[in-house]
Amino acid sequence: MSRKGIGNSPAASAFGNVQAGCARVQPIMHIARTISELGADPERVLAGAGIPADLFANPDNTISLQAIGELLERCVAATGCKHFGLLLGAGGHDNPLGLLGEIMEQCADVGTAIAHFHQYFHVHDRGAMATRTVQGRDASIGYALLDPTGPGADQINDGALAIGMGLMRRLCGPEWKPTAVLLPRCQPRDVRPYENVFACTPEFAVERAALIFPAGNLRRRIAGADREKHVLLAERLKTVVTQNDLDFADQVRRVVRGLVAVRRCSLDEVAALFSMNRRRINRRLERQGTTFHQISQEALRDLAERLMRDTDMALGEISAALNYAEAGVFTRAFRGWRGVAPSEWRRTHAPNRGPGGG
Repeated sequence: MSRKGIGNSPAASAFGNVQAGCARVQPIMHIARTISELGADPERVLAGAGIPADLFANPDNTISLQAIGELLERCVAATGCKHFGLLLGAGGHDNPLGLLGEIMEQCADVGTAIAHFHQYFHVHDRGAMATRTVQGRDASIGYALLDPTGPGADQINDGALAIGMGLMRRLCGPEWKPTAVLLPRCQPRDVRPYENVFACTPEFAVERAALIFPAGNLRRRIAGADREKHVLLAERLKTVVTQNDLDFADQVRRVVRGLVAVRRCSLDEVAALFSMNRRRINRRLERQGTTFHQISQEALRDLAERLMRDTDMALGEISAALNYAEAGVFTRAFRGWRGVAPSEWRRTHAPNRGPGGG
């Protein structure tokens, strides 16, 4: 891997060999075509970003999320298209997730497919994690960057949800549409491109990236699913996971960041996702020199800082987004993390963002 975390050759990495902070290039293999369609020179854009064009010749090559973000920012500048990431995500391959996408399409129902998506997303992308929720009549799938302050985060989130839209339509049928779309970015002047992709107007400047839909969709049968193919693909996926699994603390960090983003971060929730009891979770984390409390506090701090820096949300709204009972509790927690009140931190790090308070 190079300084930017880019595979050195078309055979740089096999599926399953995805390093921390990196992802497989398959979802953006068509980036040169998208640049060209928007009137810019793909060779010049890629060269300017220090990325060899042949990196995108093999879907199993990997690239860091930082390098993707920097490349997308160059694409926006070169093409003048401020929603480049959205178009890139919407115009990709029928199966942008490789083996993971194949097995999802052979699951019996949508809920099982999304469970696979959530559980095994790390064999495809280790710079972010997939999220899923079911709350009453609503369900969601989403995308949570592990470094939401990195370059091109808005473009990456736009592209990820556009990919998610295509994924849901492959599972549910071409007419499927969400009831709501959430994007953690400032609202663009022209929302029409987003309406064209998502079949609704997204909610912007929110705390997470997600597609919301009726929970009943999870029970939908997947047309053309083949049980025998599913068994064969599941065995292959199991081998990939065994060869390249995350250590336990890193797995918990990924899950906690996703749960914080959807306001459901608790030890009970994590224990349920890992099918373990609370005591076993804590014992395994302690053996690796950390605790659930430390991991969850780091995730809350990082999300709080991103919301204060990148959105216009009031501190009371941020407190609620982090699931604190009241703003005063959030203020005390933030003082413990950074030694200053959140209002003071925001004035220093994001002087033009949001109302004060706290």
